[in-house]
Amino acid sequence: MRPQSHVTGRNGLLDKYFYFVMSLLVAAIVVWGFSHTVNENLFHATLSRPFLLWIHAAAFSSWVVSFILQSALVRTHHVRMHRSLGWFGAALGTVMVPLGITTAIVMARFDTVRLHQSGADAFLIEPFFDMLAFGVCFGLAVLWRKKPEFHRRLIFVATCVLLDAAFGRILYLFNNNFFSSAWTPSSFSASRAIF
Repeated sequence: MRPQSHVTGRNGLLDKYFYFVMSLLVAAIVVWGFSHTVNENLFHATLSRPFLLWIHAAAFSSWVVSFILQSALVRTHHVRMHRSLGWFGAALGTVMVPLGITTAIVMARFDTVRLHQSGADAFLIEPFFDMLAFGVCFGLAVLWRKKPEFHRRLIFVATCVLLDAAFGRILYLFNNNFFSSAWTPSSFSASRAIF
């Protein structure tokens, strides 16, 4: 039998810090991605955006903050507090699915009617799929909350699904076809590797 490494073995650095480091990476990707568009499309928009977009931004930002906090609580062995705050996360995640779908529809209509962009509704399949994938992973994570090996992986995958919006705002990836042809298969490969 091969001895386990201090880095990759059970209770190694990777095992101890993986989800916390990934939560910080998720936050960095969200900040990086949305930094390209949030100023001119939300904070200082020429045409004011629907109030629902502000609610959407607050809810989805709260999810990222909650993911960091929950990962830190588990990492520091505050499992009781993690479970108590988990009910906030369950409520938030439950609201995020219909909120994400509604926001996508409202913003597609806004883009078509107010910004006069044609074909804005053609891209609705992406947020619809994102919300379906998030909802399934999130729902299973809540169902299997007493099975930590499943729960934490499902929450991680659900959170990674939400990164589609952040990556979609990075023009270099989108304009050079990294977003559709290179990123998507690798994300499916990553999810297969996790399970």
